[in-house]
Parts: sequence; structure tokens; C-alpha cells
Amino acid sequence: MAKNYRVNWANLPEDPDGMTFADVKRAYRKLHRELSEAKRMKGATESVLSRTTKDMRAARGEAKHLKRDMIQLTKKQKANDELKSCGAWSGAAIGCVTVLWAGFAEYGYPGPAWLFEHEFVYGSVCWFMTMAFGWAAKAFHST
Repeated sequence: MAKNYRVNWANLPEDPDGMTFADVKRAYRKLHRELSEAKRMKGATESVLSRTTKDMRAARGEAKHLKRDMIQLTKKQKANDELKSCGAWSGAAIGCVTVLWAGFAEYGYPGPAWLFEHEFVYGSVCWFMTMAFGWAAKAFHST
């Protein structure tokens, strides 16, 4: 004969012997509800995890490509800008010396003509002007 006792839902026995059919039925319904809830929670968790993983992988790939492209673009851009800037400042320095020497040839030298007509003096003035324009370029581009 089956024992009629109250079922402890937290610790259901492994073997249903001693439980009434009504107790087994209630336990089955409770177990079925908990199983359905567990399946629903598992599905929701896997869905969120899948979406999060896809987003993370996409973001990681995008960051990798952007970082790689940005570094290369920045290096190329900076090198081109520095090359153009260096050429422009150097050209401006030599242009100033050329205009100055053309003025000296037209209106006269501020000293002995043989000194200003020597290539050493012209080269030295070109070097000093290039250095002065280089310092100006450094001051201009460092701010």
C-alpha cells in the first residue's frame, strides 16, 4: 500500500515508490514547467551570447582594419606633407637669395663686387637662408 505523505518539492525522491499518483502528477507538472523555463532561459542566453559574439567579432575586425588603415594613411599623409613642406620652405629660401642677388646685380652690391660675385659667398648665403627658413618652418609646424 502506498504511503500518503507530503512531497518536499526541493528534494524529490529518485524513486517514486511511496508517492501517490497525484503527487507524481504534481511533481511531473512542476518538473515540466521548470524544464520549459530552463529551455527558454537557455535559448535566450544563447541568442544574446550569439549576438554579442557576432557584434564583438565585427567590432574587433573593424577596429583592426581601421587601426591598420589609419596608421598607414597617417604615415603616408605625414610623409607627403613633410616632403611638400620641406620643398616649399627650401624653395622659398633659395628664391629669396635669387631675388636678392638679382637686385644686387641690378642696383649694385653693398660691398666689393668681386666678393659678392664669388660662388663661396653665394653658397654661404644660400646655406644661411636655408637654415633660417628651416628654423622658421620648424617654429611654424611645431605649434
